[in-house]
Amino acid sequence: MKRLSLVLSLILVLALSLVSHAAYIDGTYEAWSDAGARSIQSSKVFIEDGKIAAVILREFTDLHVEKDWSSYPWPEAGEAARTLGAQFVANQSAEADIVTGATGSSTGWIQATERALIKASDNKPAQKYFDGTFLGRSECSSYGGYYKVVWVTLENDKIVDLKVQRVLPDHSIQDPDEYGWPLEMAREAYKEAALAAEPGYVDVISGATGLTHQLNIAVRDALDKALIK
Repeated sequence: MKRLSLVLSLILVLALSLVSHAAYIDGTYEAWSDAGARSIQSSKVFIEDGKIAAVILREFTDLHVEKDWSSYPWPEAGEAARTLGAQFVANQSAEADIVTGATGSSTGWIQATERALIKASDNKPAQKYFDGTFLGRSECSSYGGYYKVVWVTLENDKIVDLKVQRVLPDHSIQDPDEYGWPLEMAREAYKEAALAAEPGYVDVISGATGLTHQLNIAVRDALDKALIK
């Protein structure tokens, strides 16, 4: 009886070991945090032999420009970018200490890593997209050199809110009131259509072909960041 118990114990330990080593599916998984008013974080997680092998962390501004930690004036955020990835690997999870002075960045990277690990799991949610708010950007316009940045809020695979800003070549944000054409009216028409349409596919709005095209691209970029699969 004792020998049987010992054998069963060894089998259980081996089974648990195999489960722990196969916790994640091998591959590379990138996911994004919810977008705040000023930034969004990304986490690229590398899974090897069912374990977290490495994590690369990035952060983008509200203009959808990646932050350069060598010149960024907030050193705590750079410290978080350099240290949290190693903690994720050491803990084999999305657990990490919040870096004082970089709470928003730390929290965003933890959320992004949690989402990346959900992608790496074989037990994914049935939804196509994560619920949350995601940042996206368009290509630059051939007329004027500006591009669009959008905040797309998703619930149950539907767009429930949309915010837009136009970024000029000098990285300033254009106020719609300073634009001769009724830009805000076109934006509202697009938002109304986006909330009713299949996510990312709004038909051309009369008189606003360029705006519709740019916003569709920007929204699809945000949706790509929100994908679970």
